[in-house]
Amino acid sequence: MNHTKIVDNFQPMLKESIDRFLCEYRKGATDFSNFSSIFSRLLQNLPDPSLEYVWFYSALDFYTSNFTALPSSKQVLATKDLFQLLVSCSSSCNVVKRVALLAPVIYELYHLVVDKKELKIEVESLLEGIVSYISIFCGSEIEQDDRIVDLSLSSCFMDLVRVWAVHKIGENCENGENLRAFLPIVSDKVRDSVGAGCKVGHLAGLVMCEVFLLRLCLKFHLGVSSQELEKHLRDCAVQMIVGFRNYYFLDALLWMLLEPVLPVFSLLGCGDEGHLRKILYDAVLTAEYSFLTPQRGIHQPCKNLKNLAVRWLLVLDNALRSARDDSDQAKIISYVNAFSLSCLTSELIKWITHQTGMGRKTSIPDISSPITLIKWLLIIEEQGVRVFDCDITKIYAKAVICKSRVEYEFPMIKPNGKNLNENLLFYSNNEERELDKVDSDLEMVDIVDTEFPDVAGGTRKRKEGINIEGETPVKFVKYHSHDNSGGERFSPLGNDDGLSSGSEVDNPASDEDMEDLKQ
Repeated sequence: MNHTKIVDNFQPMLKESIDRFLCEYRKGATDFSNFSSIFSRLLQNLPDPSLEYVWFYSALDFYTSNFTALPSSKQVLATKDLFQLLVSCSSSCNVVKRVALLAPVIYELYHLVVDKKELKIEVESLLEGIVSYISIFCGSEIEQDDRIVDLSLSSCFMDLVRVWAVHKIGENCENGENLRAFLPIVSDKVRDSVGAGCKVGHLAGLVMCEVFLLRLCLKFHLGVSSQELEKHLRDCAVQMIVGFRNYYFLDALLWMLLEPVLPVFSLLGCGDEGHLRKILYDAVLTAEYSFLTPQRGIHQPCKNLKNLAVRWLLVLDNALRSARDDSDQAKIISYVNAFSLSCLTSELIKWITHQTGMGRKTSIPDISSPITLIKWLLIIEEQGVRVFDCDITKIYAKAVICKSRVEYEFPMIKPNGKNLNENLLFYSNNEERELDKVDSDLEMVDIVDTEFPDVAGGTRKRKEGINIEGETPVKFVKYHSHDNSGGERFSPLGNDDGLSSGSEVDNPASDEDMEDLKQ
């Protein structure tokens, strides 16, 4: 408690020192030893120095080395010295702060690769060491608990970003431009979530994303066959996913896989970006995520795990659509198997059943594919449970429904007179009947905001009007909310918005109601 007060008391000094540094830098100064001595003593007296103090002290040392005037052959060595300085200054810090502190190192390595392509081998060698460093500390299950170690970035965070970016883009840029330069290997949407008040663990996850993508991009120049490269990249990606063991990293990576392009054009170009995306589909969908569940390793609040599972499910749909476009039946089978076996799928269904009070096995609908699960999530959301953590994920889910109606009219893969593998329920006649059933439910609760033509040739009407032609209305999980007399509609959330073992709903769905869905 006293430590917090000491840190807060030094914030004005840090702000003033940053302003003085920028003023001296503008005048062409290259010796900042007078600042360095002050902050060196400060760091020695703080048992757990904040990220901002470490960054400023290391920046002073970095600029004193006159990095930009060094020959190319020595700039990688100078960046390695920066990495070692940050490691030594953070030896008493928790794991998320140790990783977040590495952002300036990745920033410098990225620009070395883009500006001086001849340094790729040296950069990759240093990057391998950084990956090992992160994996070693992230393997510590106790330190990974964000409830204990995760703090927020201070109001000086953006000022420190400006300090690190000034030698690349000048000092008259807006905060957004500085941050874009400082975190170049994440998308705008993901980057916009960073700023003062943001969790240090969140920044650490973005740093891991940059390390992850930069390392994979550098491997495109190995000079091996495309088949060997694909296997090597996939194995490397899975290894880092499991090694980093970090919720924020996975969440940011899944977000970027939902966007049209990955932020790697300056490193790869258009063709290789598409190749990398398909490799990442394989990696994120087939990696083993049991380390995220409460029984194994890291504790994650169930709400966080639910959000991650929803994004994973949407990425899975993207991957299936990509595999269908390529007529790649082997990948389709692999992805549908991943859906069936993933702990993220089971955790998501478990979260829904607890929030809605569907505690009995007979109350869970028969969900045989990603598309039916997505439709079920939309229905549950409409009935009052906050399934989607933001409007964007809900829009993605609705878009999946819209696309599926067209795609099922013109399936890419045909049986050709043979029985398809039983794992391809995604494309079976039974699956199509399931889709039609849930489609009619979506119309009745008015989830889809826009009218779409019926793929069977009939017409679809909004719920205010007429029945859907050619379809039989079905019931889905009745809650009888009008019969409630002050009672809670759903079971209460736990303390962390997680799974609750509290009372069930006042009017849980009957077995008869649920049978309507299965028939």
